[in-house]
Amino acid sequence: MKLKKFNGKTQVMDIHKEIAKLREQTHVLARLKTKGFLDEAKYLEQTTELNSKIAKLQTKIKKLNVSDEEDETLEQLDMIIGYFEKRQKLMVEFEELAFESIVDKIVVKNQNELEFHLIGGLELAEEI
Repeated sequence: MKLKKFNGKTQVMDIHKEIAKLREQTHVLARLKTKGFLDEAKYLEQTTELNSKIAKLQTKIKKLNVSDEEDETLEQLDMIIGYFEKRQKLMVEFEELAFESIVDKIVVKNQNELEFHLIGGLELAEEI
């Protein structure tokens, strides 16, 4: 999983480099148009194409980032499952260490209900 995360980060860096190259090309086109070496129609055609490529690459970055977040969520859920599977005996009383490592935050929904937000994105409602 760590190798996949590293490869994802290098992919994102490569995409950012490609976006930088495409933006530099749009600046070159703008300079050529300003100096009169490129007519308006050709300028618009080429900048539209470059901007389209940039937008596609930005979408790809967003997808890679979402994938990283999903991997992290799965990792956290595996940790919770592993914690309870490795226990020798059932948990019959409050264990502060377990609670602090699993519960991300507690939200008071109303005076009769709490919502526990666990690592990994799980949310559990509890009436009091």
